[in-house]
Amino acid sequence: MSFHLKREKPKTKVNNMDITSDFESHKVFTLEKASRISAMMDHIGHQLVSSKDDSGKLENIENEQNSCNIKSPPKTNSSPKHMIFTSNGIQFSFKKILLESEKQRKEEVRKKMESRINHMRENGRVIQEQMANSRSLMASERVRRNEEKLADILAEIERIAEEEEIKRRHEQQLQAQRAQEQKEKLEREVEEYRKRMKEKEELTKLVMVHRSQFIAKYCDIVALTKACENKHALDVILTANSARIKELIQQIEVLDEKIKSGELISTDVNVIENLVHHIDDILTTFRTEIEEMDAQYEAELARAQAASEIQPVVESENIPTGNTMPSQHPGESSAVENNESKNQSVNQEAIAVTVNTQVTPSASAPKPEETVADSGKEGNLFEYIDKESLQIYFKSKHFLNLYQKTCKDFLQSTATKKFRFECQKAINIPVNAISGVSEQHLRDKYDRLHNLLIGKSSPNVTQHSQGVIFCKDHLAKKIVSQGETLVSSKPEMAFPVAMIVVALWNEHVDFGELFLARLHEACPFTIPMFLPQQEGQSDEDYYKSLGCKYSEDGTVEKQDKFLKRMSGLMRLYASITVTRQRKGVTKAHPYGLQHAWRWLAAVLNIEARTDICNLCATLILDMLEVAGNMLWTAYPTQFHKLLTLLLEQYYPHMRKVADGGGGPLMRLEEFLNNALASSTIPPADGMLPPNFL
Repeated sequence: MSFHLKREKPKTKVNNMDITSDFESHKVFTLEKASRISAMMDHIGHQLVSSKDDSGKLENIENEQNSCNIKSPPKTNSSPKHMIFTSNGIQFSFKKILLESEKQRKEEVRKKMESRINHMRENGRVIQEQMANSRSLMASERVRRNEEKLADILAEIERIAEEEEIKRRHEQQLQAQRAQEQKEKLEREVEEYRKRMKEKEELTKLVMVHRSQFIAKYCDIVALTKACENKHALDVILTANSARIKELIQQIEVLDEKIKSGELISTDVNVIENLVHHIDDILTTFRTEIEEMDAQYEAELARAQAASEIQPVVESENIPTGNTMPSQHPGESSAVENNESKNQSVNQEAIAVTVNTQVTPSASAPKPEETVADSGKEGNLFEYIDKESLQIYFKSKHFLNLYQKTCKDFLQSTATKKFRFECQKAINIPVNAISGVSEQHLRDKYDRLHNLLIGKSSPNVTQHSQGVIFCKDHLAKKIVSQGETLVSSKPEMAFPVAMIVVALWNEHVDFGELFLARLHEACPFTIPMFLPQQEGQSDEDYYKSLGCKYSEDGTVEKQDKFLKRMSGLMRLYASITVTRQRKGVTKAHPYGLQHAWRWLAAVLNIEARTDICNLCATLILDMLEVAGNMLWTAYPTQFHKLLTLLLEQYYPHMRKVADGGGGPLMRLEEFLNNALASSTIPPADGMLPPNFL
């Protein structure tokens, strides 16, 4: 850095004051410049502050360039380097001035630092003294607080001890009071117990009197059953009343358990009185029905003896021929005189026969087994009806007649009209919704129907004595109606309906009997029962006995509709025989696969007729499609023989009788050929897996 100062001419006289003022002004000017330069020389300032010994080094600054790396101007001969001239002509060294200023600054810094250090030491000493005083005060405060806490604890302990003593005295008083109350309560309970025991003893004596009456009437019923000679009629009566008797006995067993455990209550007297009343009604019904059945049995026996001399007229010219059903010829009349419309009475003892699951027809067309009265004549009733099937047919009719007689007043009473409507609605809704969409859905429908039949849902069917049997019969008719409508149009729907039937049949045996009776009534071919037209029987009665329906204008239904409806009922019947028990049920199947075998065997032992060939072929095909797979699994050898016999012998005979046959016979032939060629029958469409419900 260079300074350009204006030089004045030297004066001759120098005033000391002027020199001093000039020196001071130059000094101030130099210090200002030095302060600006010092900002550019920080490292030099730090070295000067760090140690006093650096002063020697600073002395050599005159011979060094300054740290700003400013190049010195070129040397001139005008003035010496780093020299400052005053107005009086006095010159000073710039570096010496800087050195002196730096020394003064260092000295001031040192003094300030010493003053600051001394001040800090004094503050530290004061702080130490204050901390010592604070620690002393805190120790004293802790001692004081501890003494206060100890005093508080001792006071609290003393207070708690006093409270415990007061509490102990109070507890002693309460215990003494409770002991007194317990003693008084015990005395009252002993007195009440003696009173209750006396009442129960009297109640038990009263219940036992009524129970003895119940047992006596039950023994009378047993005696009547043993004395009854018409065992078939007895079976019908027992079937109609067995569920009711079983329910009464279960209620008696419940009362017996209450007697053993001493839990009888006053309302149990009303219960046992009602039970006695019900068993008395059943006893009266048994007596009346057995007397009527015995009288009817004797009358049937007399008619059977008389009928042994009369040949039923079933000539081929009186039966519609060709491939049409009887329903297509409603105008034809019988060729014999008008006799009783129910000229089908047969000696029941003469037609008892056991089911032979291994039966096979002979090589030729089946022959009639025997006549009604062993007359030995051709064309008798058993040529077209299996004897066991005839027994089942009469049993179903008697069962329905007995039901209608038992529930006659209930069905005709206006007081029960609303109740009957509610019961029908409670049955129709779940039955219409039966589907195999899921296990939960099907179980819900079963639970709703089962709970209704046992009186655990609304309406309570047990509020009327005939309420339960009415619901079971309506349920049976509704399910048969599902077979006629739903299953006939959607054959796969037979299996969920059949599963509900089997599940309910397990729990309600009388429902199963009612269902079979209603099914046989709607489709007698499920027995199988291919009734011929009897002497004196009108065409309408004959067609109705086959299951045909008449419209309001008196027109019989057409053949295709009739075949479709019978097919739906047969598929429902066959589905029941192959439906497995619901999971968790270990009892025997109520109507198992052996009944499908019996049906096929019975059909093959019946003579084919012209008017029923198409119907028979349709029903055989339905049975084989539904139950064939399981029949082949259960009876592999015998079932193969049965199919071979059906194809090689029975089918040609049917085709010959039907004069060539139609579509049903052709479909049956194709099915039999495929089954024997592949040695298997596939499972039916829609069959539900095991344990589905």
